[in-house]
Amino acid sequence: MRLTTLLIALTLIAGGVPAVRAADTPAPSSPAPKTAMLAGRNTIRYIPASPKGIVYLFHGTGGSENFATRIHSKIVLDRLVANGFGYAAAPSADRTASRWNLESIDPKTNVDVAYMLALHRALIASGEIADQTPVFSMGMSNGGGFSNLFAIAALAQGLPVKAIGDYMGPIPAPARTPPPGKAYPPLFIVLGDNDGLVAKENVEPVADRLKASGTRVEMHVVHEGLVNADTFKTIPGLTDKDREEILTALVERKVIDAAGKRLVFKDKPKIGQAEIMQLNTMPPAGSHQRDIANQLLIAWGSHQMRSDFAEQQVAFFVAALKP
Repeated sequence: MRLTTLLIALTLIAGGVPAVRAADTPAPSSPAPKTAMLAGRNTIRYIPASPKGIVYLFHGTGGSENFATRIHSKIVLDRLVANGFGYAAAPSADRTASRWNLESIDPKTNVDVAYMLALHRALIASGEIADQTPVFSMGMSNGGGFSNLFAIAALAQGLPVKAIGDYMGPIPAPARTPPPGKAYPPLFIVLGDNDGLVAKENVEPVADRLKASGTRVEMHVVHEGLVNADTFKTIPGLTDKDREEILTALVERKVIDAAGKRLVFKDKPKIGQAEIMQLNTMPPAGSHQRDIANQLLIAWGSHQMRSDFAEQQVAFFVAALKP
């Protein structure tokens, strides 16, 4: 049965203008993960005894296995771990652009697919998972695209793939049809109205075709909202006073107005790579500058990993375990 959800993580305020909702309280932090070389690449992983499923996490362009430790990745992973899942993250083979190969599902021609299959076998050999442990994929941006591609590649190799989580990523051409005799895995997608790197207009038609073919798709499209002190609530180590000071500084720098409305890049509602690079320098200098910029991208419905749909993703993955 078709399941389409258009859920906007916004709260209405006076004047009918949406304000960004503060993220829900994170699940208790999961135990410290293992950091070790496995099957030839660095990995970060936490796998409880007899996990409900193994979630393979894929970074975006420029990333690495450390994507598992970033603020919003960790919030989502903590919720998955709290519900009995394990996870493993590794880097792409390409360490120049640090991108996953989205060209083929064939492990003979795609070194990243070949590696992930080898990692899966290594986890079975170590006893951390079993042959029939349910497999899930999750990623952001280029990693969201590879989340789709690896799920289909793994399905073609006979792995028990149950569901896909795609944050702001494409659905690559080789991953748009399931292997013969297989059903396309349930697909959980988060897109942004103002994403100038992976436009929702390019992803939605592909997702619609999958839905029309019987695939369960849950799609969340995020609209731009206002910025307030709670926008920065997920940044570790900030006090209420710190968050108010950040808000004041952003108003003074004319990044937002006093009501929290965006003032920058108004001629380009879809925020692209050039705008993101500029935005990274706009918050007050300091150890939290990049995190503040990332939170602004989240508030503006642009290209950034987010965790305000963590509960929905966990529920989606849990539901995918049912026969």
